[in-house]
Amino acid sequence: MSSLSQLKTLEITWCGDLREVFPLDYMAKYYAEKLPQPVTLVLPSLKRIHLHELPSLQRICGGRMSTPNLETLKIRGCWSLRRLPDVRGSDKVVECDCEKEWWDKLEWDDGSQASRYKPIHSRYYKKALLRSSVLR
Repeated sequence: MSSLSQLKTLEITWCGDLREVFPLDYMAKYYAEKLPQPVTLVLPSLKRIHLHELPSLQRICGGRMSTPNLETLKIRGCWSLRRLPDVRGSDKVVECDCEKEWWDKLEWDDGSQASRYKPIHSRYYKKALLRSSVLR
């Protein structure tokens, strides 16, 4: 059993140049191009992901990533990240604490994937206010 299969928490903060957390190595990329299905990294024990201030992060995994036991996801300042891990295989809805602007720009493989996440936007999140004045 690989050591990644035992990973319970993934926390990475303040790595401005990080583009990918689990890149595919050269051989995996070679075989991935020849396979009809994308390469999937399965992390069965992963429960928490916390990614903070990783502005260059484009993807967590070079292939697809399956995290059937994921419970919480906290993502802040990862503006280049566009996809979340696949959480199929669980009845739980994963709470995703993130910026609303980032959430609105996520890309999904299908609509059912988005329904498996519950976005939570901080109470400190401020909506853009209309520029107007109120006269009383």
